[in-house]
Amino acid sequence: MTLAERFIAAFRLPYALGCVLIGFGLFGTFNTLLSKFVQTSDLRQAIVAPFLPQNLAQSVLIAYAFYAPRYMRTKLLAAERSLPPFLPENERGFQEVFARVSSSRPQVFAWILFLVALLLAVSVSALFGGPSTIVLNLDPGSLLDLFAGILDVVSLAVVTLALSSVVWTYWSISTGIRRLSSAPLALRPYYEDAFLGLKPIGSLALSLASVYFGFIVLLMIAVLTSPSTPTTGDILGVGSFLFGLILLGLLLFFLPLNAAHGRMIAEKRTERLRISPMLGTLFQDPTKTISNTDSVHVLRLDMMDRKVSSMATWPFDIGIVGRLSVIATSVTAAR
Repeated sequence: MTLAERFIAAFRLPYALGCVLIGFGLFGTFNTLLSKFVQTSDLRQAIVAPFLPQNLAQSVLIAYAFYAPRYMRTKLLAAERSLPPFLPENERGFQEVFARVSSSRPQVFAWILFLVALLLAVSVSALFGGPSTIVLNLDPGSLLDLFAGILDVVSLAVVTLALSSVVWTYWSISTGIRRLSSAPLALRPYYEDAFLGLKPIGSLALSLASVYFGFIVLLMIAVLTSPSTPTTGDILGVGSFLFGLILLGLLLFFLPLNAAHGRMIAEKRTERLRISPMLGTLFQDPTKTISNTDSVHVLRLDMMDRKVSSMATWPFDIGIVGRLSVIATSVTAAR
């Protein structure tokens, strides 16, 4: 499991329920209520605060961010059943290709990197006059203040663990897809499968991208529901941070599949070159009388030509990717 999954599993609850309780309960409703009460000493405002649009959006984001790595890893395990037959070493090869997904050390590094990037984005926003969205209450004036301050620090660490786990899982599985696409796979004949047996790789990449960009959309909603008007600092800091995540998502979708794309283009070109002379011979003398044997040959060539023409050049449905690109463009424009 990833670090985010291990954190949720430590509570000994069904995983989805644990994500909801952590996102909406401990680090959502309770943390917001306590922080608001410490700031205002008004219990009514503190009770209302967790249900404001901005805080609800943040709670949904946290719950989703904890669940997303689990979902992506589940999709990877489901793909294992269809991918190993094409690998040179079957299941062992699959495990080696995607071994880094659960590695602890790079996950910790990604966690720290994400925290630094987020703090830097917020600092740039505050530097140019924007409100800081991360407030650590460390005033030791009372035991409640101290507890609220400690909870703020723990909350920041837990939230960034969830957010970084989404990015890390997407990154590590995508790099595994790149290594898989470059491996000596045993492709299926074009007349059996227009995708040459590579569609499970494309389906896995699409599933990961959908989950990742869903995360970006929720992150955008959490930012846009802020009651304050966006400032230059918000655009430079938080906006650049979000744009970087969107660009990373697009790169991690297309680049890992580039090897498979090149292989599929090469296979289609090879088959086209193979049947072109046969088609040329057929059309050299259109006035020639066609016998029954020739009719079968013509029909066979026609079927081969149609099959070659229908060969895909990417291991996924281009229409789905077009819709995904529209979503990514819309999110970028909304930023």
